[in-house]
Amino acid sequence: MAHHWRLIAVFATLLARSGSAETIGGRVLEDHSGAPVASADVRVFKVGVREAVADLDSDGDGRFRVSDLAPGEYRLDVSKRDYLAATVRLRTSGASVLVRLVRCAVIAGQVVDQLGHPVTGAYVFAMPFARASAAAHARVDERGRYRLYDLPPGRYAVAVTYGASTMAIGSAGSAAGPPEAGSGVLFYPNNTQPRFFAISGGEEHRNVDFTLTPGTLASVSGKVEQVSANGRFWLALTPVGQPALAAAVTQAEPDGSFHFDGIPIGSYYLFAAGPASGRGAQGAILGPEPLFARTPVDVAGQTIEGLSLAVEGGRSVDFVLRAEHPGGGDACPRSAQVRATSLEDWAVMFAYRAEVGPQGGRIDHLAPGRYRIEVENLGNWCYGAATQILDLTRETDSKPVEVSVTPAGEIRGRLTGAAAAVRYAVLLLPSEPDQDNPLQVAYPDREGRFGFARLRPGPYRIAAQLAAEDLKARWVSDFALMVEIRVPGGSPTDVELPAPRLEKP
Repeated sequence: MAHHWRLIAVFATLLARSGSAETIGGRVLEDHSGAPVASADVRVFKVGVREAVADLDSDGDGRFRVSDLAPGEYRLDVSKRDYLAATVRLRTSGASVLVRLVRCAVIAGQVVDQLGHPVTGAYVFAMPFARASAAAHARVDERGRYRLYDLPPGRYAVAVTYGASTMAIGSAGSAAGPPEAGSGVLFYPNNTQPRFFAISGGEEHRNVDFTLTPGTLASVSGKVEQVSANGRFWLALTPVGQPALAAAVTQAEPDGSFHFDGIPIGSYYLFAAGPASGRGAQGAILGPEPLFARTPVDVAGQTIEGLSLAVEGGRSVDFVLRAEHPGGGDACPRSAQVRATSLEDWAVMFAYRAEVGPQGGRIDHLAPGRYRIEVENLGNWCYGAATQILDLTRETDSKPVEVSVTPAGEIRGRLTGAAAAVRYAVLLLPSEPDQDNPLQVAYPDREGRFGFARLRPGPYRIAAQLAAEDLKARWVSDFALMVEIRVPGGSPTDVELPAPRLEKP
């Protein structure tokens, strides 16, 4: 499936050669305004050396300077919170560099009821494409407004949860919003065809508004059969088609009885978890020996009564770490932390992690759900080899789940067919938009050479486009032609990239 991105003119321009061969200096500016970016982190690496040779901040005017460098090739990684990081690669020292950083995006709007009254206390989420957890959330204020900010490049759906949502019950212990609206989750502009906002950097999507219109509502009630004196059970009704956000949450009474009001028509999973020892913003905090249940529930407008939930202990899953080392070396650690992130909203603050090595590791008390398996604490030169989904809603074999990690990849490129290579920026994007692997920018030297380091192995798209100053000079180029490449782990990938043709308008 093709994805359309607005390619941004994020670029660095070689301004001048200084008299010293041992100095790199420059300035960091905000791309859309040209204002200096103070306190940007500038890390300087000598190509082929993993440790930074300098780590400094830009000053109040956005300027930085590094001296006492040995001649050779260098890479500058420039970053600041709320901005897209940029990479500059220089073949020699003694260069002055202008780096433009693109600010992260904003999505804002209003949540009102059918009479136009603000739905105070509802929560709005930015949900990344193909991810389970929200990238950002915001509580609707007394005027019904919300603002999601610091959104890195990617594709996002926007959803509001209202009534007895996970965050309302977890934070305040009670529902938020008009009772006549009931409880639910609504994606923008509707649940049938949610819109995904494509963000490449700096956008401000405003007037992304929700109107909650009451429909047919029903009640659901029943009983958790096994109760505990150590805490109550929490229950969540989560839409089958959109399981990352619960439509309604409640706490069972001490005798196990529970009741949901104001539930829209739809197909749900009914989750139960407990006993809870406390609560937090994301729901229940479970005790040391939690019990779980799940069952499908179809709400067709009628009252549903007498549901009986038999709970049981969670599952234990063994993992083993396999570190791949193509070409030798030891870029990947022998052990790492494995995390299981729930793809479903159980209204529970799950914390599933374990240290895993070649001899294995185990995560206990897993609810019978679906999880994304991720590997953490791998450093800058190693990544999980592939996304893994663990499905505990069905029977699985008892063999350990193998988690593979592989060294980072690298691109060594050359821009061909360009009379002045330093007039170009090279853009690198993952084939699927990914907030953990955002757009990167590199800048060819006078011989057209450029590079990208510490890359997550996988498919990418790469293109060259002119820097903004050249476009202002009334020369135009082909829209950046994206070339598909695959970057393996552990060894450099050599790329020859044709420069876009230049034509007079």
